[in-house]
Amino acid sequence: MSSYPQLDLTYFNVRARAECARMIMEFGGIPYNDIEMSFASFGEAKKSGKLPFGQLPVMKIGGENGRLIAQSGTINRYLASLVKTPGFVPTDPVEKAYCDMIHEAAEELFMIMPCVNIYKGEKFQEEKEKYFKETLPTRLQNLAKLLSNNWWFCGSTVTYADFDVYVFFDLARLVEPSVFKDFPTIPQWMSRVENLPGVKEYLARRPQPVEIGVNPHMKPRA
Repeated sequence: MSSYPQLDLTYFNVRARAECARMIMEFGGIPYNDIEMSFASFGEAKKSGKLPFGQLPVMKIGGENGRLIAQSGTINRYLASLVKTPGFVPTDPVEKAYCDMIHEAAEELFMIMPCVNIYKGEKFQEEKEKYFKETLPTRLQNLAKLLSNNWWFCGSTVTYADFDVYVFFDLARLVEPSVFKDFPTIPQWMSRVENLPGVKEYLARRPQPVEIGVNPHMKPRA
């Protein structure tokens, strides 16, 4: 019998707000059901009032009569609390707050998500230019400074904050492969994330965003 509650994660077939949650569960060896919702079904669910804030992702915890949790950051923190790796969620209140600071800083980079998954043509070019000229530069500089020469963002132990930053940086790299050329410690850190047990296997099998900016969609791995 599993020591974890039944976890049902519902999201669209895009690489965006559910990605950090999946990485946490894969790293922690936590079983879960990954439920894809179509945009048509989302409209129906939103209209019916079944979604707490009319948004995805949502996670149902505990099976059919379990609690439905929304908000990706809340889901990430809950799942991180289930991971048994020491330090994945710092126990010291100050270090825990620092870790959450990194997580929240990453969330400010969210506009790369529609750039990868939604925008096309002229709109894509406009939003891409805005993101890489206005949104990302200062935040990237700040995060690179905080990482410095550390192995992980919070020191010697990987935390859920590393996973959230990774999601946004990975998407930025998809759109602009040379984005980290002036920050060599970032690709090195990303490689460490990519080689973590559970994460490595997940990243190798997850669908790949293709035709970004033209006809964005997810392509299953061969």
